[in-house]
Order: sequence, then structure tokens, then C-alpha cells
Amino acid sequence: MTIRHTSGRTAATDLASCPCARGNDVPLVPRRALIGAMIALLCVSRLGRASSELPSQVAGITLPRSPLALKAAQFARENYPTFLFNHCMRTYLFGAVAIQHHRSSYDADNAFVAASLHDLGLLRAFATEQGAFEIDGADRAEGFARESGASAQSSQDIWHAVALHDARFALVEHERSTAMLVALGAGSDVFGPDADMIDPARSAEIVAAFPRLAFKKQFTELLVDHCRRKPLSQRGTWLEGLCRDTSPSAWTAKLVDAIAAAPFAE
Repeated sequence: MTIRHTSGRTAATDLASCPCARGNDVPLVPRRALIGAMIALLCVSRLGRASSELPSQVAGITLPRSPLALKAAQFARENYPTFLFNHCMRTYLFGAVAIQHHRSSYDADNAFVAASLHDLGLLRAFATEQGAFEIDGADRAEGFARESGASAQSSQDIWHAVALHDARFALVEHERSTAMLVALGAGSDVFGPDADMIDPARSAEIVAAFPRLAFKKQFTELLVDHCRRKPLSQRGTWLEGLCRDTSPSAWTAKLVDAIAAAPFAE
């Protein structure tokens, strides 16, 4: 990260040339050391800010505080509109409650990263030209995890959780608990949690910690925008029906015609 001035000089150059950077008997501070110190201070500041902005516990669920989890929360906060960031935090919390209800264990760091980043594919900045938003988001989440030092196994676990977060539960339940947590959490926040899974007071605590901010309206608008931009990207997914309704003229190809067009005699 480079701090730029209109003169083209870096902050480190200005500091190194400033008399305040050295006294009569104090040697000039090396430019490289200054740059390194500035970057370290910036990173510590950003991680500290991410930590302070997240509650340590909500509805009896502890939010992880590992460097990977804090970096994921900061990345999500910087890229999502606030209503979508809050949805992702509620996804983790509702999902953790659901996993506890089913008496299962889960990797908190992997689940938190996947929940935090599971809707990246709905944002234009992370969308490919033709890909389904689940796969676009999964690819970016896996890349983020690898870039942030996560193991290959954890990165793949995160990919699967994001890619399958709105898939048929018959598929999700055969995955690791990370995928189950994100799927159950996202579904709970969009459609409402099962009454036997969480009591109203606990649910209200989650919403109070991360308010919905007209979520129904804003989330629907985001999905419709995605379907207008890439109507055919969601074949066979949860969003296919909405994309067909939003852009009906794009859905001209028929399955029976595709089968008939195969390059075989019969």
C-alpha cells in the first residue's frame, strides 16, 4: 500500500528528509525501515479497528478473533453495503445456533470467513461475465483465504461452503459442518429460522447486534440486478426462477432442443 502525495514523493521520503527524523547525533533512519514500520502500524491499526467494531459475543455465540477472521470481517466491511455486511454477520450467528441445535461441531474460523464472504459474487466488482454468483463468490473467498495464509484444506472448505450455501440441503448435509453452518445461517436470515432452533429473544439479540436495514427490499433489488446483468448464469440454482421472471426473453433455449442437437445419430 503506497501513501501518495501530489508532489509524487512518498511519506517515507518526506520523513527521511525531515530534520525531525534525526538529531545532531542520531543517524538518518533508513527509508526501508520507515516504510516497513508504517505498513506494520497500518496493519495493526486496521486489525484493531476490525476487532473493536465486532462484538465479542452475540446470543451466546462467540465471534472468532483470529487474524484470518478479523481480516475477513474487514474485507467484507470494506466491500459490502452495510445491509449486506450485517446479513453476513447474522448468517454466521444463525448458522452457529443451528449447528449447536443439531449438536454438531464446526471450525469457527472457516465458518466465519465463509459466512462473511458468501455473497461477494452478487457484487459487480467480483462477478465474472457468465458465472453463477455462488461460484464467483466461492472463487474469490478461496483466493482470499489462500492469500491470507489459510491452508489448502481450509481454503477448499471455505470454497465449498460459499458455493453450496443455497444448494439443496441433501447435498449440503454431506459436506463438512462449515457448509452446513453457512447454508442454515443464510437460509435462516432470508426466510426466517426454524421455531424449534432458536427462541424469539435470542433471534432478536442477533438482529439488534446487526440490524436488518431494510434487508428484504435491498437484498431483493440486489438479486434482481444480478439477474438482469447475467440472466442465464443461474441455471439449476436457487435464483433460476427469479432470473426467468426478471429477463424472460433471455430464456429461449430449451432442454429438449439441446439434447436433439447433440452430434450423434441417435
